[in-house]
Amino acid sequence: MRLFIFAVLFPVMTAPALAQGALQGKLVGCANIADAAQRHACFDALVPELKQISEAQFGAPAVKPSALTAPIGAVAAAPAAPAEPDKVKLQISSVSRSADGLVTFMMENGQVWTQADNKQLGSYNKGPWSAEIRKAMGGSFLMQINGGGSIRVKRIK
Repeated sequence: MRLFIFAVLFPVMTAPALAQGALQGKLVGCANIADAAQRHACFDALVPELKQISEAQFGAPAVKPSALTAPIGAVAAAPAAPAEPDKVKLQISSVSRSADGLVTFMMENGQVWTQADNKQLGSYNKGPWSAEIRKAMGGSFLMQINGGGSIRVKRIK
């Protein structure tokens, strides 16, 4: 019964490939053969034709090289975006305290940072002040003024 089904389906499966007449179509037809012995015989019959033509005549590869499948160095990597620094040092031009006790810092470069936690800050003498702002967990930032303790801040301008 299997032989009968295969005998009926074999011409149907291989007819489009053989009708194309191209070697590539013949290879596809051979690959679609379910029986291992017949598939092997089909490929063996195509070997002389394969030896006569070059890769350029056979056709371009169907799969474009990618960074995952190509050999190392074969695919040029996309230029990486410039990395943001983990910390910056800025000069503070003025400090103001709101009614709720939170402190706002105006930097010399125009940035404005405000205190995001309820930590009480001691009084800072008259400037000059320097601040080091660094990344913290959860997308927040910590500011250290003149090497003292750190407070959590957020940028508002």
